[in-house]
Amino acid sequence: MRPGGPTSRPYEDEADLQRMLEFLSRATLAAPPGAYWHPGDVIWGIYQNTVFEPRREVRLWEEGGELLGFAWLEEPDGVVMQVHPRLRGSLEKEMVDWAAHQTRAVYGERAGDELWTRLPEDDPRLTAFLTGLGFERDPDHALKMFRDLEGQLPSPAPPAGWTVREVGGEEEWEERVNTHREVWHPSRVTLGAYRRLRGAPGYDPSLDLVAVSPDGTFGSYCICWFDQGSRTGLFEPVGTRSAYRGRGLGKTVMLEGLRRLRGMGARSAAVTAIHDDRAAAGLYRSVGFRVLNRERLYGKKG
Repeated sequence: MRPGGPTSRPYEDEADLQRMLEFLSRATLAAPPGAYWHPGDVIWGIYQNTVFEPRREVRLWEEGGELLGFAWLEEPDGVVMQVHPRLRGSLEKEMVDWAAHQTRAVYGERAGDELWTRLPEDDPRLTAFLTGLGFERDPDHALKMFRDLEGQLPSPAPPAGWTVREVGGEEEWEERVNTHREVWHPSRVTLGAYRRLRGAPGYDPSLDLVAVSPDGTFGSYCICWFDQGSRTGLFEPVGTRSAYRGRGLGKTVMLEGLRRLRGMGARSAAVTAIHDDRAAAGLYRSVGFRVLNRERLYGKKG
């Protein structure tokens, strides 16, 4: 690191969170779709459970008061690197070195002897840079899917007796948590974590949507995130309980989310699907999303 150049430090508090959100909002405007996380990814990542410890698992790089990027550990042996567009390929070596040490410090033996990271497919320069560090591409990847919010949005009615709305008062929160835990079993989301999430910066209760049966059971759900700076929305997470799949609940929940995002001023929305999850990708395509980028997985030993 050159004298007077970028320095790094651990994440500290919600002031750092706000800086990260503003950084991603600006980067989103300056880069192709899917090149950076949406600000909602950061909020969900920090607040979805009480196990993740950002002070140990997130590190910031800055210079002269400007946030240049951050590295984010993914348990037990991964790191996500978000670097300013003008500096991509210059800070990642320091981030990789930090992550190689920190995964072992945080996760112990579970970290093993490998390190994994994810790169947007549309950045050949960064791909070449990391390949030079010994990383190799894995077949697994994620589909970065987008749709614009211009024009008419379909508004299909949910099945008879079902309603699509935002989550209600605290008496419904346990059902909301149980829905998530069933869809994503095993899950670390708890009632306490969900309560904390609802108070997080950037969380909007009107974008926490559920499909509700006549007896009050939640069948499908999603959380949408809206970033005013980039005027983009994000769906994270999305899910339908196995007993209620095939009824169009996920589609009606997502379309309501799109409608609400557009009402807030969003011009586009994003969602991610694992490449071999045909059901998820099919759902997203059914509401107008299409693949504009792919996030490739790279790993190295040692």
